[in-house]
Amino acid sequence: MNDRSVIKNTFAELLRASAASRSYPFLERADYWEERLALHVKDLQTLLEAPVAGDTLLMPPKAKLEVLPPSSAPAAPASSRSTDLGFASASEIASRVRQRELSPFEVARAIVERADSHRSLNAFITLRPEAVLREARQLEDRVQSGENLGALAGVPVAVKDLMHVKGYPFTCGTKALPGDESTSDAQVVAKLRAAGALIVGTTNLHELAYGVTSANAHFGHVANPAAPGHIPGGSSGGSGAAVAAGLSAIAVGTDTGGSIRIPAACCGIVGFKGTHEAVGRVGVWPLSDTLDHIGPLTRSVADAALAFEVMAGLPAGCIGAKSIERPRLIKPMPYFFDQLDGPIRERIDAVLRKLTGAGATMEERRIDAVQYAPTVQFVTIATDGCQSNWALLTGKGDGIGPDVRVRLEVGQFIAAIDYVKAQRLRRQIRDGMIAALKDADVFVLPTLPLSIPKQGVTTIEFGGRKMPVPGAVTRLTGPFNSSGMPALSIPCGTDSKGLPVSLQLVGRPGADATVIAVGKWAEAVLAE
Repeated sequence: MNDRSVIKNTFAELLRASAASRSYPFLERADYWEERLALHVKDLQTLLEAPVAGDTLLMPPKAKLEVLPPSSAPAAPASSRSTDLGFASASEIASRVRQRELSPFEVARAIVERADSHRSLNAFITLRPEAVLREARQLEDRVQSGENLGALAGVPVAVKDLMHVKGYPFTCGTKALPGDESTSDAQVVAKLRAAGALIVGTTNLHELAYGVTSANAHFGHVANPAAPGHIPGGSSGGSGAAVAAGLSAIAVGTDTGGSIRIPAACCGIVGFKGTHEAVGRVGVWPLSDTLDHIGPLTRSVADAALAFEVMAGLPAGCIGAKSIERPRLIKPMPYFFDQLDGPIRERIDAVLRKLTGAGATMEERRIDAVQYAPTVQFVTIATDGCQSNWALLTGKGDGIGPDVRVRLEVGQFIAAIDYVKAQRLRRQIRDGMIAALKDADVFVLPTLPLSIPKQGVTTIEFGGRKMPVPGAVTRLTGPFNSSGMPALSIPCGTDSKGLPVSLQLVGRPGADATVIAVGKWAEAVLAE
């Protein structure tokens, strides 16, 4: 037996012994753990060698949101009205419903018919037309009685099947859970209903929210309506596909390493994750308490602002009313621009030239320690995700798909000393980001560093290194989960392959209104 075989056998035995020490019942899976950990040797070596200074950051401090005085939502101008209710904006639908020009039942019927004709997308896990039409009738009765339903009156909203929706099965995209019907709504769903939203179904996702492809072995893979044959992004892939295909005006997603912004980028729509904990997570299945965010996917920045205000329990207009005419942009260097696919770099460079030509100022600034962000993300999400799902792993592990199961399992092998060091690095990165913004408005960078991967691809050559697709796809989004900063993804055209490309705007903690304002400005400039 050669030295390499001895080392391999010793490592496998070490993994088995470690798992046995916590009574993990599936010790025969050691070979899978070893194979998966081999993909992250560089991450662990980087962590070992990284210099650290400062305090540990176990949870981003809860930031006070920047808000404006409340304002009532204006009626949509007649010129903006859509002949296809599937693609009407949330603000248009709500305005017309409140003015009794459009009935919630008419909206529901259009969405139900469209959803039925797009079942091949696998955007939904549970779609109940009768329930949608019944709920629409109830909303219509309330309108006819003179009640003001709220900011989302009659607006069709799809909800990621990771949060409780009363009367719908709660699956989290896995067979490790029984899929019982929820008896109450998650906090964010309750707020949407209170604002008059019409819940149209629960959307498909990457199992347990731990993946970026939304290839779900239990409920079918989500297809990308904007780029057939390519991943729709994840984990909120069903939410992204539903909005892009006109099956809902708003969809709710969760974002732990980019799971709102990545589907938005892949499907050519808008995705927004606000400051960490701006939207309450009660009733939402956790992956990582320290990284999880909740937010909307929409077809416009204005709709994202409207939905976010409701989801965060804020008065209408206090986020979306802010306006910026000459935004101050920071191009963060070098990490966020040093490994871009050629077609992405070409498109983003053109977009930045257009924004500066329209009046924005832009300056390059360096962020200290950001090169350690992928390592921090891997260590944090692997450990937190394993702990969050430990009861499922030990009791119903065979009900979890193979890709997610092994990724969750390896979290048990990350030492506490490494986790704590990662959180110290996390503090340095966050502090470096805030310092680099200084008095500017937002960072500006791509959402994805590469063209949208094709379906079925599991690893990819990227930046001279063979990487799992999740690591490559989350390279530019994950750092802002670790920092807890608000981040917005907006479409900015297509690359040379005809695939959607998106721009990411990131602000300081609490500056959600500023990020939205710059997003609306950039959206208008790019539409010209």
